[in-house]
Amino acid sequence: MFLLESNVRKLLKYILITTIILLFVLLVVESYGKYQEYLNIKKMQKNLNYTYNNYLYKVANQRTDIGEFFDFLTDNNFYLIEFNYSLANGLSAKVATFMEPTQKIKSKYSISEVTKINMGSKYYVVLEIKEQGVNP
Repeated sequence: MFLLESNVRKLLKYILITTIILLFVLLVVESYGKYQEYLNIKKMQKNLNYTYNNYLYKVANQRTDIGEFFDFLTDNNFYLIEFNYSLANGLSAKVATFMEPTQKIKSKYSISEVTKINMGSKYYVVLEIKEQGVNP
């Protein structure tokens, strides 16, 4: 009877050790899976943060560009007729002003004459102003 009890205890001991080892392996595998999930979330969070900061940078640049454009229009006494802005085509506007025959306008924008009407000593001019270097 002692011999029989001892064999059953041995068998139970092996089953218990096997179960503990199996549970430990499952714990390690699950921990590794959770760690990988944590790293993926951290990476996705970093990418979203980068995208958001890039968006803020672009918006700040757009505000600066539009501000400079309107400053240019007011500095040259242009009267705004039409204004367009898109990311693909950039800034463009049709403006009107009174100019002397020899007056030239220097700017970083592309300026083309749409209409010119002689008003005696000055001309009433309608100009189209576009941002240079924008790829459509």
